[in-house]
Amino acid sequence: MNQKRIEQRGLWLGILINSIMAVSGITVFLITDIEALFVDAYFTVITLVSGIVSIIISKVSSKKSQRFPDGLFVLEPIFSLCQSLLTIILLSLSVITVSVKAYRYFAFGEGQMMNVGPVLPYEMVMVCLSFTLSWFYARQNKKINNSSTMLLTETKGTLIDGIMSSGIGLAALLIFFIPVNSPLHFLLYTGDFFVTVTLIAFTIKMPFQVIKLAFIEISGGVLQNKQVQQKVEHVVRTNLTDDILVKSCVIYKTGMAFRVRVLINGSSHDSINLKKLAQQKQQILTELRHKFAFMNLNLVYDS
Repeated sequence: MNQKRIEQRGLWLGILINSIMAVSGITVFLITDIEALFVDAYFTVITLVSGIVSIIISKVSSKKSQRFPDGLFVLEPIFSLCQSLLTIILLSLSVITVSVKAYRYFAFGEGQMMNVGPVLPYEMVMVCLSFTLSWFYARQNKKINNSSTMLLTETKGTLIDGIMSSGIGLAALLIFFIPVNSPLHFLLYTGDFFVTVTLIAFTIKMPFQVIKLAFIEISGGVLQNKQVQQKVEHVVRTNLTDDILVKSCVIYKTGMAFRVRVLINGSSHDSINLKKLAQQKQQILTELRHKFAFMNLNLVYDS
């Protein structure tokens, strides 16, 4: 199957499941007014919207034109960068909101007891859907040798959603059994603060990891995935004859597009059969494109 179709199939399923999760999450948040559910629900909304945008980008990024002869693959890491920045902004705003709520309770005794009843069944379903969808994204990306930056972003984002949901569900279960006259009764009013801050502390590094990878791709940095590096180098060295010395193999990745620059040398310039070298280059490209559909290869002679 075409690698872009595999990517798009994963994104379409994500849109369907995230639509269900978003509507359910917002509904339960409006009923309970628990701030931790705000993070959970609106994080899903962001994932849903980003899924729709990613489908559009996936369809247009590989199209070439006179103005963009190599396609628009740069849109893929730009999208991942923007989505991760939005995630960080949302998580930061959530921490501020629950912190203000907790401060008012501890400083002035102001607050409203949380209604956790509807949370438990909701979070059980959300946890199952989130982790299943994250696994599906990762599985689809693995089919195309983890070459999709957008599927990686969706995998991380949905995993965060699942972790948030599991934490909220566990906290709601504990709070449900706390009596009003218990020494822990303050959790009935501020439990979402502790849950939100704890979960964000554990998940905040994920969007930063995606931002780092996206920035490297946008700025033209070398590939960070060591496994892909080894696969490509193996194919290059296997198909070049012994009289050709591979001095370096540098791989650049932008979205799903790969550009490989191989620095070669021989005992002398005349010792390299250019016609034979062209055939070897084509063999390398054919083999690599079975694994990575959008692959360009440059063999550079180093005198």
